[in-house]
Amino acid sequence: MEKKEWDATRKYEVTFDQLIENHLILMKYLKDNYGEDAIKNYYKIRNEMSFATRIGKAIKIGAKVLKTLSSQKFFNIFLNQFVNSSQYMIPLKCVAGIDREPKRAVIHIENCQTKRVFRRSIRKFKLKDEIPVTAFCEFDCIPTFQLYGAIGNIQVSADFKEKGCDILADISKEIKSTSD
Repeated sequence: MEKKEWDATRKYEVTFDQLIENHLILMKYLKDNYGEDAIKNYYKIRNEMSFATRIGKAIKIGAKVLKTLSSQKFFNIFLNQFVNSSQYMIPLKCVAGIDREPKRAVIHIENCQTKRVFRRSIRKFKLKDEIPVTAFCEFDCIPTFQLYGAIGNIQVSADFKEKGCDILADISKEIKSTSD
């Protein structure tokens, strides 16, 4: 038997596919056994717990200080961090462009890798009529960005497209409660 080790790219691709498939399987399980609200509640708790462990008090305090010094400066830092830190879900090659205004920005995502793998998994498991293609986006991706945006009173929303989305970051509006 010949041994052939996968390169880092292959390892990442297989791991990423498995991660996304596990999200889909969990959504199916929760929906079938506890209803659609269970999916929403699970991801709300998951995102909040993940956020709490990734963001320490020093960063929260620093963000508040930065925001009081200059909301524009904070907004620029947020946008840069958003694009750079979200590469585990949205690779840089998927960021087609950013339309920037002083208090808002639209980040255009095309050929989203996560959405593509999620869609492929839906077909693989024959769940087309049970789980929407945007479920991962709606329950995990965008809510994660909303939590990070809330540090600097930045409202984050998305307009979903077939193979991507337009993510809107806005500091000109008050953040709506996500506790619903």
